[in-house]
Amino acid sequence: MRALGCRASARARSAWASASLPRAPASRTRTAAGRFSRDARGPPPPRRAPHPHHSRRSRRSGSLARPSDVSGASSSSPAPSGAAASPDASSSSASVVDWRDEPAIAPLDLPPSALPRHVAVIMDGNARWARERGLPVSAGHERGVDALRLVVRCCRAWGVPALTVYAFSRENWRRDRAEVDHLMKLLETSLTRELPDLAREGVRVSVMGELGMVTPELRAAIADAVDRTRECSNVSLCVALSYGSRHDVVRAARELVAEAAAGLVDADDVTEETFAARLSSARTRMVTPAGWSRGPVPAEPDLLVRSGGESRLSNFMLWELAYTELLFADAPWPEFGEAEMRDAMATYAKRQRRFGGRGDAGKRGEEEEEKEKEKAAAEEEGRRGGE
Repeated sequence: MRALGCRASARARSAWASASLPRAPASRTRTAAGRFSRDARGPPPPRRAPHPHHSRRSRRSGSLARPSDVSGASSSSPAPSGAAASPDASSSSASVVDWRDEPAIAPLDLPPSALPRHVAVIMDGNARWARERGLPVSAGHERGVDALRLVVRCCRAWGVPALTVYAFSRENWRRDRAEVDHLMKLLETSLTRELPDLAREGVRVSVMGELGMVTPELRAAIADAVDRTRECSNVSLCVALSYGSRHDVVRAARELVAEAAAGLVDADDVTEETFAARLSSARTRMVTPAGWSRGPVPAEPDLLVRSGGESRLSNFMLWELAYTELLFADAPWPEFGEAEMRDAMATYAKRQRRFGGRGDAGKRGEEEEEKEKEKAAAEEEGRRGGE
């Protein structure tokens, strides 16, 4: 396996805000339908003392202000495998607040083979979390950025190579204009601010959805992030933005119909694999981390986690989730942290995936299905390259 470098430009010295509240340990009980919940929520836990390199949270942007009088952050430590070294500290007058300032993610007590290769997340509950606390909805979305950062860090620390998150659906455009505008701006600023950390940690960014509907500024931020993390090889982070699965299925079907009309595809050539190869998820180039030995990382998630207490898919990756393990968490997304992610991994490790078969037969079916998908994806890539 190879460990690719990830190009990070020195002009992107800003880093992600990190202001998530700590959570007091709480006992959890698992219920039916793959749900885990807290036995007692109680009052919100007290804030921990801030890191000496951190400053107070900006009420307007939901980010951390970076005072110019803070200095001395070291960037001399080597970059992790699959990533590029951080830019030299002398290129900025302010210190960089990055993931290395955060408490380390504790290792899992699970073998790597028991973990999902691809996790999908429906990040639900931001608005309800905010309203319950008498806060504006925007505050919930801003706290949701903190939760996403922590989940990405968990995947990086535990060796989960693919994470797909549902950030904004096509149906979400029906929401109040002020909320939508805030979300677009929050996505833009967060992606720009987080990019140095993502690049340094080897996180490859991709986006699937109808990007023609988002703001030009957000499209530019997406293009920059995709380009500058193209060679990263530790974690693939795919953001579903202005995405709807039914629309994606219809688009793929139209594409096949157009190819058939042009004589490029025969009816007998249309299979589940050739159809899946035209879905947006199949066009996300998955990473192959150094030392990875579990075969191709699939476009179909092994595990879906939905926060916020709801038990539905909400038009998210309907085709791809056919055999995905489902887990519904009561915790709203702003409260979804390392403990909840750890619970999800432990729950998944106990599941037995049979893919319609039993025992070894089910395992063989999974392996054969992955080989067919890999073959179809390679053929589709070759066909597109020849156009």
